[in-house]
Amino acid sequence: MKKETLIEIGLANLGGLFLAIGLFMIFMNDWNLRTPGIVSTAFGVVNLIALFPVRKKFDKVKISRWKSTLARFIMIVAAIAMGSGASQMIAQKNMTFGLVIWILGMIFSTLSYPILEYVKKDKEKIAKTIVGTIGCILLFVGMNMTFIGQWNLIYSGTIVGLAGVIFVTVFVYINRKENQEYYYINIRFIALVIIEIIGAFLTVFGVVKVSSTDITILEYHNTLIIGLIACAIGFIISALSIPMYIFFSSNNPEKRGIQIYLKSKEHAYSARNIILMFFVYALLGWIVEFSFYGVTNGIFVNRGFLHLPLLPIYGFGAVVVTIIFRKNQDNVFIKSAIIVSILEYLTSVILEKIYGFRWWDYSKNPWNINGRICLLNSLMFGLGGYAIAKFISPYLNIKLNKKGPKKTWIIDTILLVTIGIDFIYTLFNLNTGFGITTTETKKIDNSVNEIVFFDGGE
Repeated sequence: MKKETLIEIGLANLGGLFLAIGLFMIFMNDWNLRTPGIVSTAFGVVNLIALFPVRKKFDKVKISRWKSTLARFIMIVAAIAMGSGASQMIAQKNMTFGLVIWILGMIFSTLSYPILEYVKKDKEKIAKTIVGTIGCILLFVGMNMTFIGQWNLIYSGTIVGLAGVIFVTVFVYINRKENQEYYYINIRFIALVIIEIIGAFLTVFGVVKVSSTDITILEYHNTLIIGLIACAIGFIISALSIPMYIFFSSNNPEKRGIQIYLKSKEHAYSARNIILMFFVYALLGWIVEFSFYGVTNGIFVNRGFLHLPLLPIYGFGAVVVTIIFRKNQDNVFIKSAIIVSILEYLTSVILEKIYGFRWWDYSKNPWNINGRICLLNSLMFGLGGYAIAKFISPYLNIKLNKKGPKKTWIIDTILLVTIGIDFIYTLFNLNTGFGITTTETKKIDNSVNEIVFFDGGE
């Protein structure tokens, strides 16, 4: 990708985004944000005007005029759609229409450059990119629609999430290789995924923050502005991450990653590595739950059974998948979904029988079994198991082998003692409460207990 192309993509997305948000800030009288709205609108207009001088440089690239015009049109329309969709959700409370517009804008914004490349050269490669990107966007949006309680879009969110799972599954299927000798983990691509997640989290956090604010009260205007800024930053990151990835990859073509040979005995999982992987996945699970719940509900709590930032069920599930599929990796997606769902169901039963609490409840989600597991989450576990068995665990294993057995065992011992102490402490001081367990006991008339249900974590 040429530098001029990247600059034009950035200017178009920024211009359309801030123009849309600024106009809605101006015309929403209840917001009382006319001045920052004018500033946002002016900033957007300046960015769009700046496209014209950049166009001269862009035209030096060997590309026809209609293609460059098409690319710019897609970028501007997509950015305006994203801003308009968010404004519909935030200001008008029109969640369904706003989400549809926002999703379409996000898809076309992130795919503006791949769509341009599609008419130029490798159509098959670009088609794969489009399928994978759409799948990830739909999956993430669907999960957020499901878990943001005030949206009341659990069923439609599940449908959107399932559509995302289908797209991602198709992407994995069409990218499979026959008689593959090794996997190649692209570090740049991993960085792209992380940046996309950060952008999406900021976007959702901003929408939740603004939509839950009483905009008629003056002192809440700072919260409103913070929410809008979070939305804007999230949009920018999400829209520009793929063009930035393509830019750096095309201008620095050397490979940055690691190869994992499938039949190498050096990659056998040792007990010390499995123990350390348990803690890595338990920590990652806690980070996901902590971030996701905080972003979608506007409050951050210590999720899970223990007091430490660890979710053992994620650690056990990932380790079980790693061990089971260490040799035979046929049908990993379906088998992982079934195995982890069974583990989640049994864990829920055991914890409730012993302590009388549920740390998660899917009763409101469609296609659930006793509120302990649900279809969308099970499919998410299947995708997670696929990534863990084929890429993440082998990658971690290679890195841990370089540390040496002595260092690894020392770390394992320290972590096992620490989690053991926390477990004993937790037996006498359960980690419960709002946002942690799914039931909370409240006294009524000093004698009657009422059980109040709300979503909790694992």
